[in-house]
Amino acid sequence: MTQITADHLEWAVVGRLRRMLEEPPHQLFNVTQTYALFTTIICWVTQHIRIPDKEIKTLADQSAHKLLQTLSQAAIANDPWHIHVAPMPRIERIGSHTVKVPAPVNFEAHSVDRFLINLRDATAHGDARIVSPFNVPSKSQHLLAGFHFKCAEKDRRRPWQGKITLLEQDMRRIGIELAKKYCNAIRRSETNRQNNHFGTEAASIKETAA
Repeated sequence: MTQITADHLEWAVVGRLRRMLEEPPHQLFNVTQTYALFTTIICWVTQHIRIPDKEIKTLADQSAHKLLQTLSQAAIANDPWHIHVAPMPRIERIGSHTVKVPAPVNFEAHSVDRFLINLRDATAHGDARIVSPFNVPSKSQHLLAGFHFKCAEKDRRRPWQGKITLLEQDMRRIGIELAKKYCNAIRRSETNRQNNHFGTEAASIKETAA
């Protein structure tokens, strides 16, 4: 086996988060579990793909940075992201419940990279309750269905604010797609990684037992 590198570790962490998102959700705390995995993927990937030019040192860094450029050219409403951006509520079916999801505000023109950065800032940099639970009332109880995200950009020439509500299925889809694209970018950063060896080597990394 070749030497395990930092790139293997980057790939393994995000790949394992993706696998956990793809597994059957927790029977009791599925929305909470999905939120935790989703926000971790967002934060982990965003901090690498936004690496400053002066800090790019490896081919993996170059590939991550190139992924940011690719995401900047994709709209969040398009495949595979499918984010509802029309300024009107949407109706979704969750189990036996019909849910009216609040209309998003000011996301019509968002590219994927901008959207991800907004979510990262809301979840990791925000305060004053800018992320809050989205509860659906039922006959006997309230059901946690997703989360509201209040986003803002204060450093742009024109300050911007927006709001969006993501259901569990939205967070799961976004997290899985982002993790896939990131892992593929890292794997393809060198010619000799474009076979199964890199993934196998990264998968061999064990974690410390509790």
